[in-house]
Amino acid sequence: MNYTRLVPKDSFLGRYLRYMDNQETAHAYDFWCGLWCISTACGRFVVVDRPRAPIYLNVFLVLVGESGVARKTTSVVVATNCVRRVMAHNQLGHVHTKATPERLDEILMERTLNHGFAHLVITCPELAVILGAESYTATMPILLTDLYDCPSQRIGGGTISRGAVLQERVWVNLLSASTPVWLLKSVNPNVIEGGFTSRTYFIVANEPKRKIPWPENSDPLLFTDMQDDLLIIANEARTRQRITLSATGMSRFSEWYQNKPRSLDQFKQSFEAREDAHVLRIAALLCINDGSWVIKRSHINVAIKLIIGVKEQSNVIFETAEVRTKFATGLDILRAQLVTAGMDPVLRSQLFNRLRHHLSYQEFSTLVEILHEIRAIQRFEVRTGERGRPAEWIRGTNLLLARGLGENVLERLV
Repeated sequence: MNYTRLVPKDSFLGRYLRYMDNQETAHAYDFWCGLWCISTACGRFVVVDRPRAPIYLNVFLVLVGESGVARKTTSVVVATNCVRRVMAHNQLGHVHTKATPERLDEILMERTLNHGFAHLVITCPELAVILGAESYTATMPILLTDLYDCPSQRIGGGTISRGAVLQERVWVNLLSASTPVWLLKSVNPNVIEGGFTSRTYFIVANEPKRKIPWPENSDPLLFTDMQDDLLIIANEARTRQRITLSATGMSRFSEWYQNKPRSLDQFKQSFEAREDAHVLRIAALLCINDGSWVIKRSHINVAIKLIIGVKEQSNVIFETAEVRTKFATGLDILRAQLVTAGMDPVLRSQLFNRLRHHLSYQEFSTLVEILHEIRAIQRFEVRTGERGRPAEWIRGTNLLLARGLGENVLERLV
């Protein structure tokens, strides 16, 4: 996709793309980070004025790619630096290190007490830092899912001594990055069904826009102009407050909504439940970028194209998440059986009987092969008589309790 043709050259996004032109970042990262910056400037002060279901312009954005290829960290850092002035202007809190769900609730409460609203930006180059390194837990995604919908008032988790946590006018923006392998290990079907992935834009790129062995310094005046653009957008958002659709924009949106196909994939079904809101949100950010502040047919067309692209690319990542979760469950059961047995070996057939409701025999065999390959188990064949096939026995080693065993196994399943 030629992103430069989607926006005016003299707009914020046009300048942002030029500013990033001499960086080894992916074009898709540049464009979506620019949209995220506009979202940060708008804050909770402007919504798409849809009756009974207004759409706030907050964006959960995760850049996905292999380490050191498309420069995810550079993209996150530049976007974060770009919005620092507008964050101060909008009195936005900023979380850029690991925070537990309880701590995040406390921060939002503190913002409410100090400012009368709980507006927060979360930026971190590693999604693992935000969601935690525990592969099969989903506590933070559940909290972020709840915060995404910008509740006017929310009672968060509290303690017996301090009581409930009160948060008002909640608004949270998220920008982070991850490798595909980490997402597969951590975002399981429970997280997909819970709604976190359907609210998040996973932007996948595996190639930089071009290879630049000696990047030049970007134009500092252009960077200042970009920050000024965001301040102008922030002030305009407080004045406008509501974004509407033109007649042609409404016609195109209605046509698309009534004819959009329904998918059978788990992730796509979840995403499509909010696809209309995503299209309107992106169309709104595009009309803010070009200064019209009214969603037109052209904005809807571009937004549809962008959102469909996000859905298709994300589905490639998550289409095997259910299978991997099966292996994670199987590993936990197998490990528990072998740990309980201690130094005594267990018949392979007995282990499979414990796992047959979770894994097929072929999947069980694959898991055993991987564990044997990484020396987490030992395998023995014992013949009980002169005739018949020898029985295989399996015994766990100390490596079965090693930290990171689950991640190691799941990576080998890629």
